[in-house]
Amino acid sequence: MREITDVLLGGVMALESGAFRAGQVARRLLSEHPELTVRRATCSAYSHADTWDPPTCTPTLDLRADGLDGVRAWALVLGAEVKPDMRGGPYVYESGDCEAEVDGVLVRVTGSRKLTDDEAAAWRNQQTEAAAGGEG
Repeated sequence: MREITDVLLGGVMALESGAFRAGQVARRLLSEHPELTVRRATCSAYSHADTWDPPTCTPTLDLRADGLDGVRAWALVLGAEVKPDMRGGPYVYESGDCEAEVDGVLVRVTGSRKLTDDEAAAWRNQQTEAAAGGEG
C-alpha cells in the first residue's frame, strides 16, 4: 500500500511543482517585458509517476500573441525563431509560432493576421504560378 501512496503523491507533488514553476515563469516574463502581448493563454502541466522512474512534470504555457508582430517580440525575448506559415481559403492568413524552454517550462507562442485583399490576391497568384510551373 505504501508504494501506491508514494507513486500517487509523487505524481501530485510533481504536478504542483510544475504548475508553480509555470506561474513563476509567466510572472517573471510579464514583469520583465510588459510590452509583450497575450490575447489568450492556456496553461497546463502533465505529470507522470510510476514505481520504476522518478516523477516528472511537463508544464506548458501556450500563448496567443497579438498578431505576428507579437510573436516576433516574444521570439526575441525567448531567443527563439519564428516559424512562418500561410494558409488560404476564403481568407488568407499568415501565421507564425515560436517556442522555447524557460526554467523547465515550455513556452509556445502563436499569432496570425489576415492578409489584405491585395496581399491575398498576390499570394493566390503566386500559388497558381507555382502549381502551373510544377506541372509537366
